[in-house]
Amino acid sequence: MNRRGFFKALGMLVAESGLAKQIEELAPRKKERPPGAAPEKTFLSLCTGCDACMIACPYNVILIEDLDRRDPFIYPDESPCVRCADTPCIAACPTGALHERNRNTPSN
Repeated sequence: MNRRGFFKALGMLVAESGLAKQIEELAPRKKERPPGAAPEKTFLSLCTGCDACMIACPYNVILIEDLDRRDPFIYPDESPCVRCADTPCIAACPTGALHERNRNTPSN
């Protein structure tokens, strides 16, 4: 068997064994902050974890990743933000962690 044949067979073996799916599951999920998020350091100091942005999202794409820290995130590859015209998540934020001036700059 030549080198090309070896790697082709190896690739088929990985695909058939489900190893590719296991590797995909171990890869970190792409995540970003809700629209209007302040720069990360500022966001973390302002966000109280009140869940108001998550509750206000009409598409339920804002999720809380860490239940102790109450950290809001969006997983754009799984459920992307629709970027609503009236930005209910930003309007619901009582602390300014989400602000209209930051709306067009997704944070991750």
